[in-house]
Amino acid sequence: MNVLPLYVLADRSGSMVEPAGPVTAIEVVNTVLRELLARLAKDPTIRRAVRLSVLSFAEDARVDLPLTRLTSTTAVPELYASGPTSFAEIFEATARTVAHDLAGLESARPPLVFMLTDGRPNARRDRAGGWRAEHQALLASAGPGRRVLLVPYGYGRVDPAVLASIAADPSAAYLARRSDSPAQAIERFAELVFGSVARSVAADSEQVVPPEGTVRPYEDDY
Repeated sequence: MNVLPLYVLADRSGSMVEPAGPVTAIEVVNTVLRELLARLAKDPTIRRAVRLSVLSFAEDARVDLPLTRLTSTTAVPELYASGPTSFAEIFEATARTVAHDLAGLESARPPLVFMLTDGRPNARRDRAGGWRAEHQALLASAGPGRRVLLVPYGYGRVDPAVLASIAADPSAAYLARRSDSPAQAIERFAELVFGSVARSVAADSEQVVPPEGTVRPYEDDY
């Protein structure tokens, strides 16, 4: 079975300190990531096939979990929210990480990259130079003849048009419904990741399985 590299990109910008029920959105992200990792590791087929990395971003981007095998002890450090949002930083960091990781893997499939964000690219770097070049570099970072499948998921202040434009496949960009609370939106992101990974492993090809309650950014009713 070919290895499936899986990357989860989590927004930790300042807006993620907003309330999400009795806790903040970033606290929900931390809980949901822990539950997602445990759920992925519990499935023996996923555990054998998937290698997981988690990156987070605000004005900077960092690798919080280097690409690793899934086990019952796989964990991500607590994320703390502050600062503006930079898509340029996270796309650049992810492209660099993917290229490095794939160089050390044999028989790896093109990566699946899922991105959670509640905002718009408003950091100084993005305002000054944009983020399109870094985005294209990420999509191409798997090497010649292969393309990273980037699947963005947004809620809150996210710009639907921008979200649609960063998806590797325009049909695979998703939004929480307006009626969703922040906690519900973040939980649906985890369902998007798990459902897609489970289907991809079973089919041995990239699959995107949107959770119930999401819409596509280009739908007129959003």
